[in-house]
Amino acid sequence: MSMRLLIILMCSFLGLTLLGMHATPALLPLFVDMWGLSNTEAGWIAGIPYLTYLIGVSFVGITDRIDARRMLILGAMVNVIGYGGMGLADGFWSAMAFRTLQGLGFAWTYLPGVKAISDRVMGADKGRAGSIYVSSFAVCSSLSLLAAAETKDAFGWEWAFVLPACTNLMAAALILFLLPPTVPEGAEDGRVAKLRFIPDFRSVFRNRVAFGYIIGAFAHHFELLAVRAWTVAFLTWVVATRPEVPDSFNVPLVATILILIGVPTSMAGGEFAHRAGYAKAAFLVMTASAVAALFVGFSAAWSLWLLIGLVLMHNCFVLADSGMLNGGAVNASDPTQRGNTVAVFGVAAAAGGLAGPVLFGVILDNTGNGQTADSWGWAFAAVGAVILFGAVMVRLLSGGRAATTLQE
Repeated sequence: MSMRLLIILMCSFLGLTLLGMHATPALLPLFVDMWGLSNTEAGWIAGIPYLTYLIGVSFVGITDRIDARRMLILGAMVNVIGYGGMGLADGFWSAMAFRTLQGLGFAWTYLPGVKAISDRVMGADKGRAGSIYVSSFAVCSSLSLLAAAETKDAFGWEWAFVLPACTNLMAAALILFLLPPTVPEGAEDGRVAKLRFIPDFRSVFRNRVAFGYIIGAFAHHFELLAVRAWTVAFLTWVVATRPEVPDSFNVPLVATILILIGVPTSMAGGEFAHRAGYAKAAFLVMTASAVAALFVGFSAAWSLWLLIGLVLMHNCFVLADSGMLNGGAVNASDPTQRGNTVAVFGVAAAAGGLAGPVLFGVILDNTGNGQTADSWGWAFAAVGAVILFGAVMVRLLSGGRAATTLQE
């Protein structure tokens, strides 16, 4: 299979598996009213998949010994149960159970797709192909928000979950019938040890170059999930406190557009990194994102046009480093430990994704409860400090002559 057809197949698979990703957050107000949930219970229903994702992704290292194709099929089938069951949920505990399965399904479909691609693409194109796949994530996941809302309005909320259950079944069929089996790189010549289900990440931590990208992944997802979680609240506060903003200003629509802005920048970032070097490109983009984040919150008290410019610039850079970090980690990994590298990368990303929104909220609570520009400024500045730290670590660990030679 050519690289182009492989990318088309894997991006189609990703889109089908992600169609329900934001269905629960989109319908959460409905569930709060319908099931009489507290805000804490609603938060657990929204957040539990990220906890189970962190656990599930740690087992992606098994794809160093078996074809990642098997895990992709398993993950899609777990999603079929997770989404289909959510359509039958009638309260907090049943929703928690099926949302837990959705987190595992996500863990066993998204990043294992990177491993499936790397096992089937030769040379430096591994990182390029993987970055294109990762860059398509924003498009695929953003469609789930619209799909859930439209399906709920047309057929009822239950069908907002039946639909992604059906698309995940289609995704499993795509991989089963169209993705040719292969032997994981390294396993084919006997270099990989016996099958081990319990993860062993020691060799990944010893890989200095790959580990720099892994730290970068933590910082990137810390920033990304914090921004995604709090952008609507930030813009809503800005609209409420600035009389020059028209009442017709549609905050959810603007937030969606800001998400989609990251799609072309992520793809462009991956191509830039392929030519300029992954570590160098990641350092530059992450530093630019950090600079924007340090000022974007404080700018709520400044000129409206300056605020708009900083928000746009920040959101352009937020996703631009996703493909280059992933591609750099794949290229820098030992072929016999590529699955384990992807697993550690995913664990770091999940940890950052959990920590970012929480720390952002804690800072808001302790600096004025998000009722002043300074409160938002310090929260965004903390995000900027974390992403700047990630940029420095990528530069120190993954940059340099040895890293460049390895990536080539």
